[in-house]
Amino acid sequence: MAPQYDELAVTVLRLDPAAPVTRDYHLMRFPGRWKEPLRRLAQAQRGGDVASIPIASLNDAVTALVPDCVVTLPYAGRGDNDQDWLLAYREVNPKAIFNLVAAWVRSQKATAEQIALTLSQLNAADLIWSPVQINLTAPDERARAMRLLPMEIAATLSHHDAQCPHGGLRFLRCPSDDGAELMSWPPERLEDQTPFSIKIGITAQTLPTSDEVLVYLSFGVRRWLPARGKLASDHGHSVYLAPTVPYLTGLENSRHFGTARIRRMRVTDADGTNRYAPRWDDRLAPVLAEAGCLDRLPDPQQLTDKPLDFLQRHGDAAALVYKTGMLSSEKVSAGLSITDREPLMRWIVAELAPHLRPVDPLPRQKGTVYKNLAGISEGAVPAAYLGEVVGPRLSVELLTDTTAATQYALDRLAARLGVPLPRADELGDREIHVHLEAVEVGIRHLAVPTIRADLERTGRRTQAAVEARVELIAQTLGQAVHPTVTLVEIAHPTTYEGARRGDDPKFAIRHGLVRTGRLSQFVTPVAEPKRPPRVREGKEPSDANRERFAAAIDDLLRQLGVRPSPLPTPAKDTLSAQSALLALWMIRQNKGRVWGIQRQVPVAVFIDPTGRHVQIRAPQVPWQPLHIGLIEIGKRYVNADLKCGADDVLRFIKDVLDETIDAYPDTLLLTHAQNLRGVWTSLTNTHLHLDTIDLGAGTPVPIAKYQGLRHVRMRGSDGGETPECYGIADEETGQPKGLWRFLRSRVYASTSGKPSTHSGALKGVSKIVPVEYKGKHTAPNPKAQVWNPQLIELLVAGVQDGDAPEHWATLAHDLRDAAPYVRNTTVLPWPLHLAEQIEEYLLPAKITTGDEIEATN
Repeated sequence: MAPQYDELAVTVLRLDPAAPVTRDYHLMRFPGRWKEPLRRLAQAQRGGDVASIPIASLNDAVTALVPDCVVTLPYAGRGDNDQDWLLAYREVNPKAIFNLVAAWVRSQKATAEQIALTLSQLNAADLIWSPVQINLTAPDERARAMRLLPMEIAATLSHHDAQCPHGGLRFLRCPSDDGAELMSWPPERLEDQTPFSIKIGITAQTLPTSDEVLVYLSFGVRRWLPARGKLASDHGHSVYLAPTVPYLTGLENSRHFGTARIRRMRVTDADGTNRYAPRWDDRLAPVLAEAGCLDRLPDPQQLTDKPLDFLQRHGDAAALVYKTGMLSSEKVSAGLSITDREPLMRWIVAELAPHLRPVDPLPRQKGTVYKNLAGISEGAVPAAYLGEVVGPRLSVELLTDTTAATQYALDRLAARLGVPLPRADELGDREIHVHLEAVEVGIRHLAVPTIRADLERTGRRTQAAVEARVELIAQTLGQAVHPTVTLVEIAHPTTYEGARRGDDPKFAIRHGLVRTGRLSQFVTPVAEPKRPPRVREGKEPSDANRERFAAAIDDLLRQLGVRPSPLPTPAKDTLSAQSALLALWMIRQNKGRVWGIQRQVPVAVFIDPTGRHVQIRAPQVPWQPLHIGLIEIGKRYVNADLKCGADDVLRFIKDVLDETIDAYPDTLLLTHAQNLRGVWTSLTNTHLHLDTIDLGAGTPVPIAKYQGLRHVRMRGSDGGETPECYGIADEETGQPKGLWRFLRSRVYASTSGKPSTHSGALKGVSKIVPVEYKGKHTAPNPKAQVWNPQLIELLVAGVQDGDAPEHWATLAHDLRDAAPYVRNTTVLPWPLHLAEQIEEYLLPAKITTGDEIEATN
C-alpha cells in the first residue's frame, strides 16, 4: 500500500537572522564618462537613439573570462553617472579588466575610425576598486543579496575542501543566466564512456507579499558527448571550459568553468568547395579574438571528433554538452531521482549552517472543489450540445496518406459522434453525411499529397515557399463555408531536423488552412510497433497508433471548443456555485526565420461555469466562440508586425474585465506571472497588492469593485522561480499529487502525480552510488528513467469579502486536471492551457502533435 504523504519537503533555504552573513567585497563602478562615447558607438551600429550601452554582452565576457570571484550588476550601462558594476572578493587587476573592455569595443561591428575614437576616450585609470562591507541579511541590502547570495553559496560549496559524501562529489562554479550554478568535476562514468556531471542550480527568490529573501535549489545532470555525434545546423552547442591558466594576463585562476558555443557552419575550402564544419560561434568569440586568447580554446573539429579526449584531461579540460538526438541511443537519461537529490540537499544544509537553514515541510491543504476531473473525458459528444457549439453543419477533412491512417481517424470519430461510420476503404473520395440530432457532419478523405509535401524552397526564399503552399491550399480546397476541421498526416518531426528544418511544411499548411477558414491538427504516419502489444485480460491490446490518432481527433474537438461532459458542481462546503473562468495570456514572438516580424499580442479566454462554452478575444478581435476566434486571430495576426506595449495591454485587460464581469455571479481570473508581468507590472512580487486590481491608472482599485471577481496568479519553475520538492511520510519519500500551504498566507504549492508517459520512472535508483531499495541492492544506473514533479506556485491574489482563499486555490489546482482530452495533469490550469494553445496559429515553433504535460526534471 502506497504511503499517504501529508507533508512536502521543498528545496528552500532561509537566512537565519541570528547568524548574519556579512562579507567584505571590493566594488568597481562603471565610469560615467565612458557612457556617452559607448552610446555613440552603439548608435553607429544600430541607428536611432540608444538609451543605454549594451552592457549585457560585456558582462558576459567578464563572467566568462575573469575568474568567478566577480559578480556583474546588470544596470551599470544606464544613466550618465558612475554606476555600481562589479563586486569581487579581491581587487582583480584593473588593467586586465580594461584590456577586456578594449577587446569588447574592438569586437563591435563598427568602422575602424569609430572604434579608435571610442577607445581614445576610455582610460584604464578610470577603473577603481573600493572596499565595501555588505550584510546580506540586512533588509536594506535586499537587492544586492538577491544577486550575491547564490554566488556566496556557490563559493562555499565549491571550496577546495568541500566534498559531498554522496558519491564523493566535488563541485566547480560555472556561469549561469539565473543566480549561480555548480557542476561536479571530474565527470562521472568516464571509464565506461557514459560521462555526466551533477549540476546544482542556486537562485534567490521572494514570495508575493513578503520581503524575505529565500534561496531555491535545483538538481539535475549535465550530460557530455562521449563520441562523435550529430551537430545541429540551426543552433549552437554549449562547451564548458576549465582552464588551468587564466585566458587574460594579469589575472589569477580559480576553480571555475567558462562557456562558449560551437556551431556547424558552411565553410569554403581553398579549392572553392563548400562543406560544413564546427566553428566557434558565440558573441564572446570576437571578444576572445580581440583579446588574443581565442587560440586558447580547443580546435572545434578535434573537440567534436574526439570529445572524450578533452573530457579526460586533468588540465585545460573541455566538455561538449550532449543533447537528445546527437547519438543514435541515449547513454545517460535526463534528470536526477529523489535517491540522489535528498542526500545532496542534506549535504548542502550541513555545509551552509548556521547562516542558512531549510524551511519546514509544507502541510497538505486537504479537500477538493471539482472532483473526478483527471483523465480523458471519454464517450460520445451529445449531438444537441455539438450543435450549440458549432451550429447546424460541421465538416471533417482527413488529409491522410494510407488506408490504415484513415481508419484510425474514422474509428475515433465514430466513438466521439456516437454513430457507426463507413470503413476507410468504403469512404474513398466521396463525402459522407452523418445526420445527428442537431447537426449534420460531413466527412471526406482528401488524397492531396502536394499539400502535405515538403516545402519547396529551391530557388526562392522560405517566405515565398510558404506563400506558394498557401496559394496551393486555397486553389485546391477553396474557402470553407461552415466550421471545418482538417486532420493532416505528416512526417515525424525528426524528419525535419538540422539542415532539413526549412523543409518542414507544418506552418505553411496550418497558415494556408486557416486562411481558408479551417482548423487543423497534425499526426505522424502509422508506424509498425517495435514489439508485440501487451495483452491484459479484459482489456483491448495497447496500440500506439490508435492512441495517437485518437489524440489528434480529440484535439480537433478541443479547437472547436467542445467539452464532452460539463464541469462538476462544487463539492459540499467549498464554493456555493460553479464559477466562470477567465484566463489572460501574452503571445510573444521575436523576429524569426519564417516571416522576420515580431508579435506581442494579448489574448483572453472566457469559459462559462459549465465549461462547455469557450470564447476568446484579442485586440481588434471581439469575443467569438473558440473555433471562430482561432481563425480570426490567425488571419489577423499571422502576418502582422505588432508589438502591443504595456499601455495597450492594460487597456485590453480593462476592456476584458468590463465585458465579462457581469456575465455570471462569480468569475475566477487566472494569470501567469512569468508570461504577463513584463507588461502588467502589478503582477510582480514587489508591486502586487492583495485584493486589488491595478491597471496602471494610478491607485489600485479594490477587487470588490469588480463584482464576483477572484484572481489566482500562478508561477512556474522557469528561471528557478519555484523550488523542487518530494513528499515525506515517516521514513518514506515520494512524488505525491496535491495542494500544499506554502510559507505565506494565500500562497500554495500545486504538485501532480507521475504521468502515464513516465510509468517506468523509478524513485529508488541512483545514478551515482549503489543503493538498497525495497530490500534489494541496486547498482548505479545512468540510464534510469527519472521523473520529478514541477512545483507550481498559486497565489490567491484577490478574493471577495467572506471568501475562503483556500477554496479558490483548490479550484485552480483542480483545473490542472480539467483539460478533457489530456490523460495527464497539465502544467497550466485548463483555461490558461487553452489560452497558450492559441499560439499554434501564430508561432511556427509551437506547432506540435502532443499535449502539454508535466515536464521531466
